[in-house]
Amino acid sequence: MKKADDQDPTAASADDAAEGDAAASADAQVQADEQISVPAQEFEALKREVADWKERCLRSQAEFDNVRKRLRKEADEAGTRAIARFVKPILNELDNLERALGSATPEAFNEFAQGVTMIRENLRSALANAGIEEVPAEGAFDPSLHEAIAEEERDDIPRGHIAKVHRPGFRLKDQLVRSAQVVVAKPKSPGPPPA
Repeated sequence: MKKADDQDPTAASADDAAEGDAAASADAQVQADEQISVPAQEFEALKREVADWKERCLRSQAEFDNVRKRLRKEADEAGTRAIARFVKPILNELDNLERALGSATPEAFNEFAQGVTMIRENLRSALANAGIEEVPAEGAFDPSLHEAIAEEERDDIPRGHIAKVHRPGFRLKDQLVRSAQVVVAKPKSPGPPPA
């Protein structure tokens, strides 16, 4: 049998902690209800300091907004300049095409064809200089690069391989700009049975 003096020490310390928490809570309630007196001069100085910090925050926010707007405007202008640099050689080739069409006559067809071919090569060069390259359109059909617009019966090309390119595709780095439109081979269907 235990005596009153033989109580568990951990139980006693838990009781003491609970009493201490209750006392601290009561002290906090008393302190919250108390009013703090501050000299008027110090109060006014604190009010000025709060107003100063508030103004600094507002100025920082306005400065941040101005920087964000300026960066957006500069990015737009850089994009416009990049497009202008890209379009300039294409405009030159359009001028060449206009001149070629203006001078086209049945008698000068060979010169016309040669001029149009040169314009095509110059346009391809302008695209290549801008990093735009043609999508390969040979071998097996790839739905991520090609768009099948028809099937054609062929014995010389395996099923699912590209038979013809209707319109070339282009990509800029890893981004597909336009898929290639292709005709895909399929096996010839058996003809009617011999009679």
